Amino acid sequence: MTEQARLQQSAGTILIVDDTPTTLQLLQKMLAKQGHKVHVANSGAQALEAVKPSLPDLILLDIMMPGMSGFEVCEHLKADAQTRDVPVIFISALSETENKVNAFTLGGVDYVTKPFQHEEVLARVETHLTLRNAQKKLKEKNAQLEQVNNGLNREVAERKLTEEALRRHAARLKIQRELHQSILAAHSPETIAMAAIIRIRQLIPCQRAVAITIEENGTIQTLAAESSGEIKPINVDIYRELFEGSSLSDGRVRGSENLASLPQRSSMQQALYAAGMRSYVVVPLLVQGELIGTLHLEAEHPGAFTHDHITIAFEVATSLEVAIQQARLYKRAQQERQRADELLLNILPVSIANELKETGKAAPQSFEKVTVCFSDIVDFTAIASQYEPEFIVGELNEMFTAFDNVIERNQCERIKTNGDAYLAVCGMPEENENHAHNIVQSAIEMIEYLKARSERSEVKWRMRIGIHSGKVVGGIVGIKKYIYDVFGDTINTAARMESHSEPMKINISESTYRLVKDGFRFTERETIEVKGKGKMRMYFWIGERND
Repeated sequence: MTEQARLQQSAGTILIVDDTPTTLQLLQKMLAKQGHKVHVANSGAQALEAVKPSLPDLILLDIMMPGMSGFEVCEHLKADAQTRDVPVIFISALSETENKVNAFTLGGVDYVTKPFQHEEVLARVETHLTLRNAQKKLKEKNAQLEQVNNGLNREVAERKLTEEALRRHAARLKIQRELHQSILAAHSPETIAMAAIIRIRQLIPCQRAVAITIEENGTIQTLAAESSGEIKPINVDIYRELFEGSSLSDGRVRGSENLASLPQRSSMQQALYAAGMRSYVVVPLLVQGELIGTLHLEAEHPGAFTHDHITIAFEVATSLEVAIQQARLYKRAQQERQRADELLLNILPVSIANELKETGKAAPQSFEKVTVCFSDIVDFTAIASQYEPEFIVGELNEMFTAFDNVIERNQCERIKTNGDAYLAVCGMPEENENHAHNIVQSAIEMIEYLKARSERSEVKWRMRIGIHSGKVVGGIVGIKKYIYDVFGDTINTAARMESHSEPMKINISESTYRLVKDGFRFTERETIEVKGKGKMRMYFWIGERND
């Protein structure tokens, strides 16, 4: 299925309620691009009027609005029989637990905190639209089954002979409802399939029931299985022949009333016969015409399955198809959310990313004890001009990746790169009493890595490193594209240390020297005039202290 076809199939009508014009425009543009029909309301009262002519499939509802809050709007919607089933996703900057609990208590199905990730919002919207469609189908099916049940109940009074049949039918409907409830409550295909297997064996006399799925990579997997009596186990691969070719894609039920009477048996039929089975039924599981698995009923006696049994199996399979698709969509939404979280962690420190997700913001912080490492590649511009841009980018990527591993290994934090410059810190956003030692150790390992790399590389890169310790301010810069950056005189001084360093040497300030002099050996340099700072003492690292 093409992406365009998938978007058209999952498109729905969405009402966005928010008093912030920029948020309305952003969400409207984002959702409309996915093929959804979008309506907007900038107040609670306007939202309640908007749902009267035509019910939306989903409502994105802000909480903090003048006049009527999002919580009050939700109460009105859930109190009205016409609108109570429309799913509501709260989207708000309020991140406290009590607000989330209140939202779910009032009937909300999800809660997204601002500022939100586009991918997360789209994934959640798609998930809940799919759930909404699945619930509609299940509701329609229940309504149809309920009508049948009511009709049969009326007929009981007129025809006593049908009493037993109606009783069985009522039991069947009850189990179907229980299955639907299990489907709605479960999120994994395995849990859903087991619920279906248990229910179906309550209705159909079979010694074994098995739900099989085929993954995208062609792997055959047992979702659920239940058996009774002395049944010999069989390998799931015996069912593989069913998935070869496209014969099951027509949705027709297959099977055999008596395996013993067949003049010739396939490998699957022979395996079933050897396991003690004499009759079986196979119901294909299809989603949008694609074969995703099979439901198997197997019995020890010939002719064990009646037309009514096959009808029940087909109905359960239909519910199982919807449920498996629902579970897969839920899993996909969880994976999308995980990818969004991983992306956030790629650009922000862990504690800052967690604060942003939990509260919707991350306030700037001042850190008193931080050591800053500033490095620069010697003659980078001149060397880079001799090679293709792709080669230079590849070289930088390889070196900076190695530097990142060094920094992480020593409990430091890479802040950013700028061309050939590399900036890292220790002591923020998590305090670390060994911040100076860890940064110096990282710088040593970076120099050692570059020396080793030069022995095997075409370009013999060299670098200068400067280190300084002091007070630093850190915070998020930007709204749409988050960047965590550091500020303060300590950063500028570290840059000065780097500019006054020499190729393949580590130059540290006096403040850093006082913190690490007991762990490393240094040679003191002549006092150097530093722009904007005056004369400063500096030290070159020469090795570890052995005494």
